[in-house]
Amino acid sequence: MAGLDELTDEARRNTRGRFEQWVKNPQCETNTLSAVLNVKLADVALSLGYQPEYGQSPFAITRGLQFEGWLFKDEAKVIRESMEKVGILEANSSGFLDLRLTMNGGKSIKSVDAALEKSHELLVNLSKDKKFIPTTIIAGLMLKIPKGVMLPEATLIIDVASIQRVDDEWVIRVGEIKVFPDRGGHTDSNEISTARAQAGVYQHALQITVDSLGLTNPPVVSTNGYLVFTWPGTNSPVIRANEDLTYQARRAALGFERLDNLAQELISKKTQNLAEVDLKDWIAHSKTEYKEICWSFCDLAPRCQDLAIADDRAIVLGTEASKLLGSVSVGRAIELLEGVDPKTDVERALQVQLLAAKWETV
Repeated sequence: MAGLDELTDEARRNTRGRFEQWVKNPQCETNTLSAVLNVKLADVALSLGYQPEYGQSPFAITRGLQFEGWLFKDEAKVIRESMEKVGILEANSSGFLDLRLTMNGGKSIKSVDAALEKSHELLVNLSKDKKFIPTTIIAGLMLKIPKGVMLPEATLIIDVASIQRVDDEWVIRVGEIKVFPDRGGHTDSNEISTARAQAGVYQHALQITVDSLGLTNPPVVSTNGYLVFTWPGTNSPVIRANEDLTYQARRAALGFERLDNLAQELISKKTQNLAEVDLKDWIAHSKTEYKEICWSFCDLAPRCQDLAIADDRAIVLGTEASKLLGSVSVGRAIELLEGVDPKTDVERALQVQLLAAKWETV
């Protein structure tokens, strides 16, 4: 029987991104399989003759790398000054550890294994060596998550982390870096919630990683994180300090557990080795759950809309209309509006609501 251990090393990367994709529509088996198997929805869309539209643009990726490069330039001078201003670090702090891969702007780390080794070494030294003086800022801290999280073993890269000595203990705080501008009370609420959610994934992953090491005096993983945005129209960072990640970390823990169970269940249905399975075809023909939110991230949304139109489903009119019509098709709702006698109590109640709302057919 096929198992999760048959997936390639490449499929173990970008755990956070795949998790965030899944939570946008966890009821959709297609979306779940895409996240579990690390097969891009854009590739599945192409295999079905649809043109992908929702992948991250090369411009956005480049912009993000440029912003991070500016923050961490000259021993992280820019972000350090901002951290000290908001109290994340004490004044005149020092020490910068760059664990980013060279392909992502780092200076010397060329492989995932090297980044994992250096990250593990840092966490162990914080526990066992009382004379160890750590760096205060880490870019690209890489974790090997020790328990089932979509896969038996997965990796996750933390954008930025900071270390401080508090009450005779080393305390690590995680941060999430986003390029979008912080406009105070007018900052995009979806962008903020996404950033918090991703920081929560970091916090949870770091906590379970530290717990798994069995250290005598483990560093404390703070539940307070921080978000790094930009001043509008500039590359200067704005840091939202003291973000309570307790709820977001709990969300990540429950989500990972559920997704791992789903992964085991879905993949156990296959009797042949995964290496022999056409993964894109499997995903393309799995069960979908079409919603409005699909248009914000899924390249299969046009295909699911086409299927919904063909089936005359109310979701094509939007979420609110779908809630109102329930299992009643669009065509039948139109007939009820036009005065056709209802066949069931559900149709009778719906007809009253439609007429009371003064819905009209065109």
